[in-house]
Amino acid sequence: MPVLDHAGARTLLLRVVENLYSKRNSPLPGALVKAQMVAEAKLTGNEFNETSLGVRKFIDFIKTVPEIAIQGRSGSDVLLAPEKAGELLAAFATPLPRLRRDFWRAFIEFPVDGVSRIYDPNEDKVLYFEGTVLRSGIQIEPIDKSTQLEWRRTFADEQPDPIRENLLAALNTQESSMFNEFSRRLRENPSVMRAWNRYLQKQTTDYVAAWASKHGVSEERWLAAARPPRFSRANGEAAPTNPQNVSQRAELYNFLDQLPIEDLLQLRVPLDWVLKVTRRGNA
Repeated sequence: MPVLDHAGARTLLLRVVENLYSKRNSPLPGALVKAQMVAEAKLTGNEFNETSLGVRKFIDFIKTVPEIAIQGRSGSDVLLAPEKAGELLAAFATPLPRLRRDFWRAFIEFPVDGVSRIYDPNEDKVLYFEGTVLRSGIQIEPIDKSTQLEWRRTFADEQPDPIRENLLAALNTQESSMFNEFSRRLRENPSVMRAWNRYLQKQTTDYVAAWASKHGVSEERWLAAARPPRFSRANGEAAPTNPQNVSQRAELYNFLDQLPIEDLLQLRVPLDWVLKVTRRGNA
């Protein structure tokens, strides 16, 4: 079976990444891309093998194709996307912290004339005031419409056609309805909406982190407290949670929350675990 040369492998890589990205609307694990390349090469009577191209690893081959953006992840597979999707790629690079709900609302809701928002570090509260602020605290600068509009344009530009045109068209409607129209069109495609939620979370978190750093507000103030999962014994009593496992469980749940449903369905679960969970539920 003939082995693809660099030109043939490059063409195949670009086609596979474009096709998968247009279906998933999110960055692609390197292992998934390689497996798809091997399968598609075989269908055409060829073989893909990066070592035949003079490189030791698949990632080394990817680096020779500038049209593909790469994002490394510590202790995990790399993520790939078309070069134009660099901003979205960065949003999937690491697990994202969750903002406290009151901080999220204070920053993401558009500024209102005559209304001030402050954070009182003594009471650990976000407060709203009309007119002149007479109370001490740290001024909150909510994210203005122009910035949030630019985020939407950037996200839309990194999507494949025709999703790109559809989202950009929403942003070209009347100013009073463009944000609602953008949201409506996102809801029509759940995978695009998941990618947008991830992108928005990354942009908002970065914005709040910059504000907090500027004003000396520590992370534990503006991040949501992690809630470890609670497991019950058969008698209904809550089983004790090992503190050493809390962070590991949080990372695991964060990882599972990021997986597309089609990938979750491929996970193998031991039957004895399923039986234990089922018996707990029927107890």
